[in-house]
Amino acid sequence: MRQLKGFKLSDHTTLRVGGLATTVCEIQSPSDIQDFVHEYGNQDFFVLGGGSNIVAPDHEIKTPIAYMQLVNSSAKTDGDFVEITAGSGMLWDDFVADAVDQGLSGVETLSGIPGTVGASPIQNIGAYGTEVNSSIKSVQLVDGTTGKSRILTNEELKFSYRFSILKNLTSRFIIENVTFRLKRDKNSKITNYPQVAESLGINPGESVSIKELRNTILAIRKSKGMILDSKDHDTFSVGSFFINPIMEKDKVPTNAPMYENESGKVKTSAAWLIEQAGFEKGFRLGGAMISSKHTLAIANSGNATAEDVIELSNLITSGVKQKFGIELTIEPRILNI
Repeated sequence: MRQLKGFKLSDHTTLRVGGLATTVCEIQSPSDIQDFVHEYGNQDFFVLGGGSNIVAPDHEIKTPIAYMQLVNSSAKTDGDFVEITAGSGMLWDDFVADAVDQGLSGVETLSGIPGTVGASPIQNIGAYGTEVNSSIKSVQLVDGTTGKSRILTNEELKFSYRFSILKNLTSRFIIENVTFRLKRDKNSKITNYPQVAESLGINPGESVSIKELRNTILAIRKSKGMILDSKDHDTFSVGSFFINPIMEKDKVPTNAPMYENESGKVKTSAAWLIEQAGFEKGFRLGGAMISSKHTLAIANSGNATAEDVIELSNLITSGVKQKFGIELTIEPRILNI
């Protein structure tokens, strides 16, 4: 287990905010996890992956950090399916790209999402009509106090929209790996999302190659500033900062978009609510801004602090609440470490 020095969270988070962390341990193997728990299991600690879904504080951080760089993987075949167990530190889009290259379908619409494999099940990442829970078989966790390992099945993870039981676990844990079950199929029918089908020039639900679908998704995300680019401040973000609200149909504001949800309720557009509450693309507060390409993203214009980001988030949520009586929920975790 290697100790990393001069580790600024602003250099390791996609929002590019965060202070100097004094105790950072690089986790490259299961034994590193055990060493970390042995050394720091008796105190609060934080697990850092790709830093794509957190707002890190500006001050010096003394809380021990486990920096996940565990990228091992293995696979086994089960008929038409392949089960891949991937280390939690593997970059998510590297995993997707490799699956597509191998002719394995199931995660291609999740192309371009930043972060790591280990973070993907926590909030059940999703995009363009697909959520990762549809491809996850299980997650292996290590108890942050005892070092004991346990496996949670898909059913035990209790997935729902932007949620898994991992969000609510009271005990500290470190995700060691995630096992995915992907189908051998070079074509994909996950094209029901209208914008995706339109970009492909097909009718929703028609089949296309998984490589073509991946490339289309990447192009759409890039147009929205959702592909990390060091030259584009619109991409200095956590992606969507706000979750699309799910509510009773009669509670949706007039003219707001509505989408059927498996819960029996409907999902409406947080972006629409934000814009109708008076917050346009490019709106700024301090160094934080609403992306000029995507209303749901709060971006770092170049000199934002965590405080700027939080203040802008609070201003937006209060504005939507005042206008529509709807309480927006944020996606990223605001770190208090």
